[in-house]
Amino acid sequence: SFHENPKKIIDVTPTLRTDEYAENDILFNKQEIPKAVKEEGGCSKLLNITVNSEKATFKDLHVVLFQENQSLDAAGDEISVSAADGTAAKMLGWYSLTSGGNCDLGNFTTTNVGVITQVNPFLLQAASGSTSCYFIAILRDSAETYGADDLTFRFHIEY
Repeated sequence: SFHENPKKIIDVTPTLRTDEYAENDILFNKQEIPKAVKEEGGCSKLLNITVNSEKATFKDLHVVLFQENQSLDAAGDEISVSAADGTAAKMLGWYSLTSGGNCDLGNFTTTNVGVITQVNPFLLQAASGSTSCYFIAILRDSAETYGADDLTFRFHIEY
């Protein structure tokens, strides 16, 4: 109807480990994107991902999105998703967020990637009986130590 809001920004702030991550470490196990789609088992369009960081410099990340509530690697482990787990997760795709696309604001950085630089359009599909999708992030840069809530992932979604 006319009064429905067809767009939404969903913030997810995963709890990070506070000891050092190495390059290619997974930052956290799967995180939920609640209400990623409007109806159970539905589909939406991911317009953009923005990552706000409480670090002065942004490190390159890969953000991998998937449909199922599937546990993957543990936080701090070097990424090594098994074929069985990757298949069970029903991968939807990934984004490369690079430090070249960041905006340095002093002791805070923000970066974003538009779908135009990746596969366009990028669709999110929830599992049957769910309105959520899930994601992980992989550090693709040199070692970094984060505070527990240093990164907020903002998903810009159109229903």
